[in-house]
Amino acid sequence: MLIEFIVYTAIAFVSPQIIPGVKVRGIGSALLVALVFGLLNLLIGWLLTGVLTLLSLPVIVLSLGLFKLVIPTIIFAILLKITDFFLDSFELEGWLPAFAMGFLFSLGSFLAHYLS
Repeated sequence: MLIEFIVYTAIAFVSPQIIPGVKVRGIGSALLVALVFGLLNLLIGWLLTGVLTLLSLPVIVLSLGLFKLVIPTIIFAILLKITDFFLDSFELEGWLPAFAMGFLFSLGSFLAHYLS
């Protein structure tokens, strides 16, 4: 859990330099983004995962399960947009930066689970 928090903070801090349309005002804001995102993921991430998996079941079957790799990115993008709504020091200008940052968070989550 702590490793995930550190990885999410690092990604939130570095994302504005990599992805146009992402604005984070300093390391304190990156810490807040990681905290709020982590809480949202804990509270509603499981629900979004279940609903999205159920709704996309035909696509998962047709793609032979490969679409299951895309689901975390979609969920993280939705959670990041909700985080953007709650924090004034974090801004996502549209869905494309949210999906790009969601992809980075998805890779970070994989890395954190691999390290722990």
